[in-house]
Amino acid sequence: MKKSIILIGMLMATAIAVSQTIVSTRPTQRNVLIEEYTGVGCTYCPLGHKAVDFCLSSFPGRAFAINIHQGMFATQFTTNWGNALANQAGVMGYPSATLSRHYFSASSMHIDPGQSYPCALELMGQEAPVNVAATVDIDPVSRLMLVKVEAYYPGNGPGSFNMLNVALVQNNVLGAQAGASQYYPENMVNGQYCHNHILRHLITGQWGDTIHNVSAGSFFSKEYAYVVPYQIGDLAVGNLEDLSVIVFVCKDRSEVLNVCEAVPTGDKAYIAYGAAGGEECSLVYRPYVSVVNPTLQPVTGIRLDVGGRQVVSGKTIAPYCSDTVCVAEYAIDDMPATHQQYGESLTVRLAGYTAGGSQVDIADEPVTLHYANADIYSVSGPLTLSIGYDAYPQEVSFSLAGIEDCQYYYQMKGSESDAGKTVTYTLSPANAGLYRLKLIDVGADGMSGTVTVTDGTGAVVFSRNAKDLLVWDSYYFNILNPGSDGPTGSVVGIDDPEDWVPEWSVAPNPTSDWLRINSDFDYRRAEVVDLGGRVRLATSGKQLDVSALPAGVYLLRVIADRGVSTKKFVKQ
Repeated sequence: MKKSIILIGMLMATAIAVSQTIVSTRPTQRNVLIEEYTGVGCTYCPLGHKAVDFCLSSFPGRAFAINIHQGMFATQFTTNWGNALANQAGVMGYPSATLSRHYFSASSMHIDPGQSYPCALELMGQEAPVNVAATVDIDPVSRLMLVKVEAYYPGNGPGSFNMLNVALVQNNVLGAQAGASQYYPENMVNGQYCHNHILRHLITGQWGDTIHNVSAGSFFSKEYAYVVPYQIGDLAVGNLEDLSVIVFVCKDRSEVLNVCEAVPTGDKAYIAYGAAGGEECSLVYRPYVSVVNPTLQPVTGIRLDVGGRQVVSGKTIAPYCSDTVCVAEYAIDDMPATHQQYGESLTVRLAGYTAGGSQVDIADEPVTLHYANADIYSVSGPLTLSIGYDAYPQEVSFSLAGIEDCQYYYQMKGSESDAGKTVTYTLSPANAGLYRLKLIDVGADGMSGTVTVTDGTGAVVFSRNAKDLLVWDSYYFNILNPGSDGPTGSVVGIDDPEDWVPEWSVAPNPTSDWLRINSDFDYRRAEVVDLGGRVRLATSGKQLDVSALPAGVYLLRVIADRGVSTKKFVKQ
């Protein structure tokens, strides 16, 4: 089957034509671009890859990556573009990254790759100044890539002009990588490291093409032709399906305003990816798949083969769009007597759908979903957590949250004075029950030695090498006896003043795409919060595009001068 690629990113400075376009004219939330600076000779760079991959898997369809092999450790996979990008980013060590080329500090856009998750959260809550979309056709014989790009400005864009960038990246490249087996062994394939998101070419040049008209309602479109060579630099480009195109629009040479990765498309719908699903304040998992409609016809009556049983979705997927379909529900109900590792998997295949009044049957390969992955320990309290700190303890934090009440009992962060020390913390929550211990090392270099948890008798319950606990690891402890310390705050961060109960509503509820806030009072900000307490979307307006969120229950909270008010909604 001949395949194309749908991108989300590009632009034509005229009024929108009557003919069909693929870019949305409705306000959307901002996607983010992680540009990671790395090299095959960099021992600690797999830590950065792991942190970035975690961010990408946490925000599918919202966060995208380009790995730029550049600098003293980059002995392979380099390009003509890397040095200028690194100089702009202010790279001083490896691994390094930028998040949408945004200045999170006054002096530099550089961040540690481990900070990509919280930085992404901050930017994705903003309304996108520009909507971007594009299609790409690749002829497998001539290797000619045709890219048609569009962009639309719902409001006035920032600055007097913007810059459009089209980047070609390569995935699934097996080769050498220093530190791979130690710091990212799960990314090894038959003894070799799997490199992804490698920058191969900037089709629009070092800093992109100029978009001259960025006023409200302006529309931009342009086509690019590029013949994919069989080798770029020292890297062969054999399998065209390993290529992706990432399109992003910048305010000038920095500050990425919106971005999306190319999605392979063709004449039939397909499953793009699957994810675990679930909520942080429960052990209920709802694995789902993202179904892409790459055609000009709406797709309905989606039929999935889920481990041998049929699941039919009532959703309609518009042309050149995608949506999520929940395929199962699984709950961990029984607590182990001591310790147990949980994990489930299933295979999902798109079996067919209806388009243009006709049934379409599909025989694509299935995808495998792994979910309900949890380590659970049953213990007597109080617990003692011991952390050996390295050079940057201020980048390390941990929290203990109750699963049943969604409350934080402890939220602690290392301090500079802890450098080189082993510090112990006593965890004695007031209620018996299940708790989630989350360990966070945003720089992947703040802990050394081991991280140990002992129970009330002094017996070691849990001990891990600190380098194996990277970025955002969670473990569960079923504490059998109550302690003395009560909760310190809600996981979902809701604190409504009792004397402020405003009249407002959210509709439609349930929803599969858009939410509208109906209120007769002014508020500063509205946020969509998952049940794990993470802000997933935000706006200062009256509507939110929630189509990219996994199916599940969420909270919508409005923040006004008088206080905070919250309502629950369901994303289908």
